Amino acid sequence: MNAETDKDVSDSDLPPLTWPEFTDDSARLSWWRSCVLAWLAQWENPSPLAPVNPTEVDALEQRLGCALPPLLRTYHQQIGTLDLAETLCSVPPAQYASIEPLHNACPGITDILEDAPDAETQWALVSQLVVFGDYLGNGNQWCFHRETGEVWYFDHDSSPMLTQIFSDVGQYLDVLMFKCLLEVHGEEDNEELLRARLGDAIVEKWMY
Repeated sequence: MNAETDKDVSDSDLPPLTWPEFTDDSARLSWWRSCVLAWLAQWENPSPLAPVNPTEVDALEQRLGCALPPLLRTYHQQIGTLDLAETLCSVPPAQYASIEPLHNACPGITDILEDAPDAETQWALVSQLVVFGDYLGNGNQWCFHRETGEVWYFDHDSSPMLTQIFSDVGQYLDVLMFKCLLEVHGEEDNEELLRARLGDAIVEKWMY
């Protein structure tokens, strides 16, 4: 580990299993960092934080033709860890799970929409979505909208194929960090706190 992460996370440093209230984005980022360090400390050979050079983010935005949502950019530049309770996609091009347009990440979407009655409307939405997270490698993916920053869930197995779940990437990252804490606290099978926060419909769509 690097100098910042070379010590185990003690019980006193472990974030409590409660939803925090943030005073600003700096406090939010600090909580994310604490959750990531607690997650990494579970493993026998934990990895360090993996911040990405800003020039790599600039290059990604050039490839995408749009800016990353500010909190997603900040996450990658200051924390950058990809393998958490769910997998975040990489900023540099990679063979699997790179940040890229949805229609590139899932070429099979053409077959899914081939006979859809609302294919034209769906394609208009698909063209605006960029994948930034990969739900457990099962083909379902998290996307942000190029213009609005809204977070959409792409479900290749069941209808609706696209569901808008969060208003911005920061909200998704908050829940991802909480999912990390559930596992760190030995509560990975406890969905009640997620359901209380998100509602049954979102949890059912997301995780089943």
